Amino acid sequence: MSGPVPDSEVAQIPEDLPPVQPPTAGFIVQLFVVPGLIVAAIVGVWLLFGKLATGEQDWQGLVMELQHPNPHRRWRGALGLAQMLNADQGRGAAGEQLATNREIAQALSDVLVSELKRGGQTEEDFKYEAYLARTLGLFDLPEIIFPAVQLAMQPGNDREVRKNAIGSVAVMTDRMQTMGAAPPSGAFADEITRVSFDDDPLIRELSAYTLGLFPQSAAQDRLVVLLEDGVAETRLNAAIGLARHQDSRGIGVFRDVLQQAAVLADPGGQREYVQFVSLRNCLAAIQRLAAAFNDEQRRELIVLVQPIARDYKEPKIRITAQSTLTALEGQPAAASESAAQSPVSRGVTP
Repeated sequence: MSGPVPDSEVAQIPEDLPPVQPPTAGFIVQLFVVPGLIVAAIVGVWLLFGKLATGEQDWQGLVMELQHPNPHRRWRGALGLAQMLNADQGRGAAGEQLATNREIAQALSDVLVSELKRGGQTEEDFKYEAYLARTLGLFDLPEIIFPAVQLAMQPGNDREVRKNAIGSVAVMTDRMQTMGAAPPSGAFADEITRVSFDDDPLIRELSAYTLGLFPQSAAQDRLVVLLEDGVAETRLNAAIGLARHQDSRGIGVFRDVLQQAAVLADPGGQREYVQFVSLRNCLAAIQRLAAAFNDEQRRELIVLVQPIARDYKEPKIRITAQSTLTALEGQPAAASESAAQSPVSRGVTP
């Protein structure tokens, strides 16, 4: 324990200590702000050069991961590439345009083909193949991805793999057309047409939707046949696909959907959701085709749409129905039946 301070030491302690001054703003800037700016600049330069040096290596490294024997690393590569492609598309013109990177597209296509030919039968194999098939739809390189998606959509593959392959063709085709690019070659339409004969209702349904994106007359011929399919969703997709090309021969399908709207599906169930989507898409297609219908067809549709615009429980559907009514009622009366039908004449025998 310390004792009292000796008198000799007390005599050496100054009676008045220097006054305590608060730090000036300049002093604080010197202590914290300036070093902070220096550190931030260093970090910024490091990040910039790091990105420039490794940006290309990032996707190349992920591509290499796709073929790693460890399934977790394969998944990491696939997920990383899909996220990178999505993010790059979101940046628009400021991005790296990875959707047109032939090396990445070829690598993903090769891996999918390799996996399909390997014939793995585990749930993990199917999920991996399906994910690869879906990711290929992010590229604007139809000639590169065609062999892979063509193989993936064939009978004998897992249903999810086939579904994602067809979906990739639809997503890519729709995006390219939206950008004003030429649609993929007729080979895609031919392949989807062949797949549309499948026994699986889901495959036919997706094929009908995808065929509607192609301008080829053979694709539209097949859609006319699919208007008589045994599954309502396939019939509707075929009618909507024809409507994209101002072909009103799906009016019978539209009529059925509008009539069924009076019978509400069970609340909260899957059928309610299907009815909502079907009715929304049906109304949008009718609105698009308003000028293509003849006077009698328009009058019939107006009668069916009016109660939906007035009474349907979903406000969004009522709003869409009202817009559809406006489009139908705003069309001038046709001078003759042949004049009314001329916009939808496509050289295809009904």
